[in-house]
Amino acid sequence: MPLTSAQIVVASCSVAKCPGFIVQGGQYLNLVLKDLWLHRDLKVNRVTQTINVVANSNGPFNLEADYQRTYDMFYSQNNLPYFLHPVGMDEYDAEFKDPSISNYPYEYATDLSTQAQLASGTAGQVYIYPQSSGLIQITHRYMVKQPEIASPETSSTVPWFEDQDYLIKATARRLFDITDDQRADKFDADLDRMLHTHLIMQGDDQGVVMQVKLDPRRFHTARALKPTKVTG
Repeated sequence: MPLTSAQIVVASCSVAKCPGFIVQGGQYLNLVLKDLWLHRDLKVNRVTQTINVVANSNGPFNLEADYQRTYDMFYSQNNLPYFLHPVGMDEYDAEFKDPSISNYPYEYATDLSTQAQLASGTAGQVYIYPQSSGLIQITHRYMVKQPEIASPETSSTVPWFEDQDYLIKATARRLFDITDDQRADKFDADLDRMLHTHLIMQGDDQGVVMQVKLDPRRFHTARALKPTKVTG
């Protein structure tokens, strides 16, 4: 059976040889879990939503409340997929947005400012460019924020990350900073190896050799033009 949060904390404190540091162990378990969803693209944290776009609209469209960052965004026309490329809000703001311009969208920008969060009541808003010439459904795959476990040192909740051996050792490693344990360097190396293997299995791009490509928005051939009514 999978261990509960409380059992993981107890095991971590035992490894760190500080059984009395249960509260700190609970805090550190939450920090370990937060590091995983904040800095890693694990498949378990990837969800899919649909953004319905009406004709002649750039947005904004509200992001989900648990949105952390976009993994990818695409839609299909005549069974041909079109992927949108991410740009910053400054670049999006500089785009020419005359109402007469409508086409197949090829860019998106997310606004995660406090103002956008207040306006949407969620994590923020997303814009597309250029405005769509018709009704489209954009598939939005994004990474979620996982909620913290309340009082993990006493909680019966099973953490969402399945590699519990990693959770025990990573929590214990953080406790080493309190106890000045001399095993810290060894645990750092062991944790790197454990996480590297797990990330490759999970599909995190950090563990995969990536092909460097020119920005398709600025460098293209006749086979890779921006999607338009003519090239689509």
